[in-house]
Amino acid sequence: QKPTGVRDLSSRCSRPAGTTSDALGDSQDSEARVKFSTVLLTALLAALFAMGPGDVADQPPGYTAEDGARNLRTMPPEPPSTPVELGDRAPDFSFQAEDNRWRRLHDLLGQGPVFLVFGAEPEVLRAIEREREAILKLGVVPVALLDLKGRHAWAQAKQLGLHYVVIPDSRRVIAAQFNSVEAGGQRTVPAWFVVHRSGNVRALRRGSLALKG
Repeated sequence: QKPTGVRDLSSRCSRPAGTTSDALGDSQDSEARVKFSTVLLTALLAALFAMGPGDVADQPPGYTAEDGARNLRTMPPEPPSTPVELGDRAPDFSFQAEDNRWRRLHDLLGQGPVFLVFGAEPEVLRAIEREREAILKLGVVPVALLDLKGRHAWAQAKQLGLHYVVIPDSRRVIAAQFNSVEAGGQRTVPAWFVVHRSGNVRALRRGSLALKG
């Protein structure tokens, strides 16, 4: 695996060194990343404090043989699309994992609170990867839902170097259940949700996890 920052370093080496604009750009990029990390981790911590003791998983997530045994070849109908707000029960949507087995949201919730991200741009997905270890240490499972078909979603995850759960949602079925689709249903609206292990939404924001605050 290519070490983090190798591509950035090579691109910088191809430009004239020492210019004021380069230094300013690097400084702004660094500041934006710090701001993103602060906003993301502060939101997650606030949601976790609201949950109370005993609600957060002690171990990072990982699928077990027991999880696989619960998978069904034929999944029941998806929950209906209803307004999802703070305190509401999150739709227990089904999704196809990279191993081609079908699972539901409650399978992820069995491992801890889930941080669901919809409509994220590649740079936001990379930023979540940079904070992945910190998020897992909080006992939270990061999950990105991509507006792509299965193999394309997983190919993008590999290309971006993502090591957290990525769920294909090319038809925006899951996004619609969380009211994260624009009128007409042609585009996923950026949004994120923190879902408690009980299945209730403990934090949410409709709008991008902006890298610049």
